[in-house]
Amino acid sequence: MARAAWLLALAAVTFPVVAHAQLDARAVARLARELSPEPYGIAGSARISAVVELPSGRDPRSLGLVPLAPGVAGLTGDSEALARFGAAHPELTMTWAPPRRALLDRVDGWIGGASFRGATGLTGKGVVVGIVDTGIDVSHADLRAADGRTRVAWLLDVSRKPASLHPELERDYGCTVESTPCAIYGAADLDRLIEDEVAGNEPDDVLGHGTHVASIAAGNGLASAPARYVGVAPESTLVIARVSRTASGAIYDSDALLGTRFVFERAQAMGMPAVANLSLGSDFGPHDGSSPVETALAAWVGPDSPGRAIVVAAGNSGGVYRTASDYPMPLGIHTEVHVPRSSSVRVPLLSMPTGKPTTRATVYVWAEFRPGDRVSVGVDRADGEWMPPISPGSSAGSKDGKATVSVFNGVVGGSSLLTSSNGAVVVLDGEWPSGSVFALRFEGHGTAELWVESTGELAPSSGSGGALFPRATKEGTIGVPATSPAVIAVGATLNRTSWVDRAGERVSVTSFGAAARPTPDSVAFFSGAGPTAAGALKPDILAPGAFVIAAMARGAEPSANPASLFGSGALCEGEPGCLVVDPHHAVATGTSMAAPVVSGAIALLLEREPGLTAERARALVQAGARALGGAAPLEPQLGAGMLDLAGTLDALEREARAEPRLPSAARSRLVLAGSFARPDPAWPLEGVVQLRDAAGRIADGFDASRLALRTTGGLLAEPLARVAPGLWRFRVSAPARSGGAALGVRVTFDGAPLLARTLPIAVDDGAATGEVMARGGCAASPSRAATWLHPLAALAALAALAALARRRTR
Repeated sequence: MARAAWLLALAAVTFPVVAHAQLDARAVARLARELSPEPYGIAGSARISAVVELPSGRDPRSLGLVPLAPGVAGLTGDSEALARFGAAHPELTMTWAPPRRALLDRVDGWIGGASFRGATGLTGKGVVVGIVDTGIDVSHADLRAADGRTRVAWLLDVSRKPASLHPELERDYGCTVESTPCAIYGAADLDRLIEDEVAGNEPDDVLGHGTHVASIAAGNGLASAPARYVGVAPESTLVIARVSRTASGAIYDSDALLGTRFVFERAQAMGMPAVANLSLGSDFGPHDGSSPVETALAAWVGPDSPGRAIVVAAGNSGGVYRTASDYPMPLGIHTEVHVPRSSSVRVPLLSMPTGKPTTRATVYVWAEFRPGDRVSVGVDRADGEWMPPISPGSSAGSKDGKATVSVFNGVVGGSSLLTSSNGAVVVLDGEWPSGSVFALRFEGHGTAELWVESTGELAPSSGSGGALFPRATKEGTIGVPATSPAVIAVGATLNRTSWVDRAGERVSVTSFGAAARPTPDSVAFFSGAGPTAAGALKPDILAPGAFVIAAMARGAEPSANPASLFGSGALCEGEPGCLVVDPHHAVATGTSMAAPVVSGAIALLLEREPGLTAERARALVQAGARALGGAAPLEPQLGAGMLDLAGTLDALEREARAEPRLPSAARSRLVLAGSFARPDPAWPLEGVVQLRDAAGRIADGFDASRLALRTTGGLLAEPLARVAPGLWRFRVSAPARSGGAALGVRVTFDGAPLLARTLPIAVDDGAATGEVMARGGCAASPSRAATWLHPLAALAALAALAALARRRTR
């Protein structure tokens, strides 16, 4: 019988770190006192979690803070406590962000994992795979050794009170702080809890996300006989950080950073290299890598930190809606608008209908401006002005009935390593009529890139569609902290189009996004797209992420826990379990599932070369990446291509061989981070050249002077440079006031044409595509087919992916 299966996904969470790109926690504390603490508190409480940046040499413990990363600490308390600390330490930067969301049998065939392990003998042994997520089912056989002992060497759990098994460690990680307790367990502790058979005694994973992610990276398949769902690095050692304090899966920056610190410090104590996987993120932040959470993550990796890497999911916000509407299509979470000098532009913000008379939700909007822009930000309701435009450097709030609005303009000031963090934040909270349309009003001059995310009854998991902008674009939907240049960001591909559930019925995906006949090895329509706000290429790499079978935690069994990752009763037409394939495994979808595939691959490389740096690990997987065999309609979603461990092995072997391979124009590729260039020489666009010979092998070993790159109508911001065998990078930009012209990129070998590309130059996506900008409103575009393409990808708990499936009889 036919039935629809709206399949589950979790988006990638992200973080940044230099004091320039998040919301000032002092301003948050002030408006929390004046209006309400709910939009800013942990799980709706009055306790607010802030990240504090410290100068070199300052001991966070002397200030009563919890260390999170070098130069970064955490502070949790009510608004009064934050205000007192901020007043006592005006020299310190305090920032706040809303919670991030937790975003295989076929997988191995796409990436060549078994072949790579067979050819190299690498299994991840002696390497830590760290999972910073929603927890783990330590009893799952895929995550235990053949003798039944756990493979989890250490576990940090912020949802539990101190276990007092390792009191010194618990004090060091701030577990004894009353407002933010946590517990730490070693392998022997976990084995005792497993063996005592007391239900609920051991740490759990009721959402199921962390367990699924861990098994993709490192599962050994022992829950099946013979082993079937084997992860990429099946003999690696696991270090787990449960960083969600509640079953909802909401994750705060301070906890995610604490978990990352735990992974690397426990690995160091064991004398092992480590890769940390963060399948979490959100759409809140400057999207240029400068947010405090991203800079804190960057402090753990780099050329001075060999043997460490961080892998982050790219996010599930790349999908867009098309539907009958009075507003220009498509609808989505990201848009941009140019504000001509001395003008006023309104951008509608649609609160999608929830099926109820009123909607109870919180909506967060991040607006990013360019250096030199000066834009005032206000908010309108259907009946007129609600918040008058707030000038840069100011913040204000207002309450109207059961709803509040807060505007923070000039969020940080100063400049990051990539670009100035000149932005604003708008927060809508409370209750309003379902389907209400608000509008952001911009006055002054500049270019605003906008991202929106929502919680409560507008959370993507609610099925309402959330809060959306008209004239949205896929480009720029890469999540935070995946925009950090220090992390390896992973996008998702379609892994399979059918599976047999535990009832013996085949579930077949007959529609996926806009594709009526989806083809495996295609880019997943929801996968976050680059470039970053700094013009960098993101994601870095793709891996299978749509419909991946891996371990199911006991607490996530949908018949017992419909709120779990796999509890899709309504999505499976009232029949819970269409995502469950056997008692121990289930299907999940999202870039959350793609990231651990790459984490497992990095673990294999770290076993071979324990001193590998994060940048070299990224270069090796990018050098070996291949083109997709299926659909790849939007280049900014692709990064360097699909993870291919055979190609990575070729790159490793090319480093030790001198014989040259010459590039073929038919097999080489030129990848650009975006589809258009901005008329601003300070806003470069990154590009990658992958050289292949006529047989499709990595082309390398020739005199570098034979390869050249030239631009026409543009500037070469960074020359072509080799970063790995067959992999070259460059940056180009367009001159000021060149909008409407074109920028050409031409790569030659021995003077003969090899690769070429031409891009339009425009102030925003609308101008680049020829769409009309309506004065005083949003951009207008030609009407298009009224068909839903994709409900927003979610992170918080479960995000329904628009995929229709048919069930056949047994």
